[in-house]
Amino acid sequence: MSLLENFGYRDVKLMQSHFEHQRAELIETYLRIDNDDLLHYFRRLADIPDHADGLVGWYGDNASTFGQQLGAFARLYLETGDERLRKKAVLLADGWGECARKSVKVLDINSTYVYDKLMGGFLDLYEYLDYQPSTDYIRMLTENGAKRFNKNVNRDGLQIMEPWMIEWYTLPEQLYRAYQLTGEALYLQEAKAWDYTYFWDKLIKHDFQIGPRHAYSHVNALSSAARAYIVTKDRKYLEAAENACEEILQHHTFATGGYGPAECLFADEDGYLGDSLKANWDGDKKHKTYRNFADGTVDRDDQWGSCEVSCCSWAVFKICNYLLTLTGEAKYGDWAERMLINGSGGQLPITQDGQVMYYADYFINGGMKTTEDGRLHGNGASFEWQCCTGTFPQDVAEYSNMLYYRDGKDLYVSQYLPSSVTFAAGGCGWSLENDSFYPKEKEIRFVLRRKDTGSSDEAFALHFRVPSWANGRNRIYVNGVETYAAADPDTWITLERRWNDENIITITYEFKLYFKSVDAAAPDVAALMYGPLTLVCDKMTLFDGDMEHPAAWIRPVQLDGYSFAFRTEPGHVKPFSHLCRNFYPYYEVPEKEWYYMYNRFVQG
Repeated sequence: MSLLENFGYRDVKLMQSHFEHQRAELIETYLRIDNDDLLHYFRRLADIPDHADGLVGWYGDNASTFGQQLGAFARLYLETGDERLRKKAVLLADGWGECARKSVKVLDINSTYVYDKLMGGFLDLYEYLDYQPSTDYIRMLTENGAKRFNKNVNRDGLQIMEPWMIEWYTLPEQLYRAYQLTGEALYLQEAKAWDYTYFWDKLIKHDFQIGPRHAYSHVNALSSAARAYIVTKDRKYLEAAENACEEILQHHTFATGGYGPAECLFADEDGYLGDSLKANWDGDKKHKTYRNFADGTVDRDDQWGSCEVSCCSWAVFKICNYLLTLTGEAKYGDWAERMLINGSGGQLPITQDGQVMYYADYFINGGMKTTEDGRLHGNGASFEWQCCTGTFPQDVAEYSNMLYYRDGKDLYVSQYLPSSVTFAAGGCGWSLENDSFYPKEKEIRFVLRRKDTGSSDEAFALHFRVPSWANGRNRIYVNGVETYAAADPDTWITLERRWNDENIITITYEFKLYFKSVDAAAPDVAALMYGPLTLVCDKMTLFDGDMEHPAAWIRPVQLDGYSFAFRTEPGHVKPFSHLCRNFYPYYEVPEKEWYYMYNRFVQG
């Protein structure tokens, strides 16, 4: 059914870059977590003595990210070949199995959220590491869950904060996947029983009066629709996912590709994105409170950030991968690129004690990257080892899996991180190496090398995704000779020929400055973009300049620590004409340094 397939975490290598460094740093952090601490919660349920204290924060409450860590370790092992990751995943899975066999309390999960994450982790171990006990574990979990969870409660998708029903609509993805991998009818039955018909029906009809919903989990739920389509071949699921992505991108995302202020999506109020960026003392703010994802009202609080960055990135990476493979359309790489660079790419490292940059803040009155979180649960648990410490490892494991695709004949390049891939085409083995430093530099250089001694004169094509923002002069060279191939935004550049060893392909997409307003209700609130990069300003500012032609008054400069930087000319900062402002990439901003992504413009 799929038109394209990715490389399944194999045959792709990340080369030295900001993103490879993120991955390497995260691997070492997670390998240092003591296995006994990760298993302590389950051993306590099973009454198995141990001497560990366990992890604190959210993990200590229900070990909710255990399954996500298992899955990340399996995928990262395939990518890196680091035996420590495989060994850790298997030891943890064996330890969980011992606890589950000892006591049914380990299986009596009172949360659809935790059940979903465990299913995903054990399915990853089964699919990617051939860990056979997974089949027993997922069956035990599903049989127990079928008895415990009430499928007839609150099927409209409002977030229920009682733990057992949280994010139930993400379950079908893993249940359909379990059916695909095992063929057992139990999983197909359960997947259909959890179908999110309320959401799908609205999306199919282009009825986007959905009301406030939890942001990350509703984008994540689109992956359930994609899996449902793959298994049932019912096009309504694919249409629902496609329609949702179009609507969210057009009306519910920030410049970075992030979404969900205060974790809320599809809020009913016009201009809720713009209002979410304004402080309550801003005179033009229409709504002084948030509609939250449980359809309640909460005060605007900077502790509720603009984007739940790790989780939101993970949901975007998944649905973009599904839609790109199922449709073959290049446009589905675009949202993934925005979140790859400006979302997870802008993350701070997770600390060894489980603190993570939960939110990315885009407020007009400024933001700061930090792993400190000023919230405390009623039971005294802090925001450590919480949901984002489960999704961020999955994010970085996905980096290499979202770069290259194939269709049985040709190779497709969707993202441009420094990397290499080995593949077969034209009756021969090849490698394609991207040895550039995109997005730190504009020119993207590929070297195509033959991997075996056999000769072949069969032609095949290399396809390169043209980003949506690349609407200027895009240049393609093969072995130094300019090639005039179609290079329209959101399509594939197609270069088909009989390739030779050491062929060099160079592509330059024209980076241009442009402002993106936050939404139609706040046209004077905008962020500056440069190609794929969201730029931030060094001061909160009211600008007086031509939003349609920023290059006329914003000039390139050199700033230490940043790959690109720009400065406004005098006369554009109100009310003091002598002042200038600097802009630079958000993803390169260091920890605890104020930045201003969205700024105001003089109206009229």
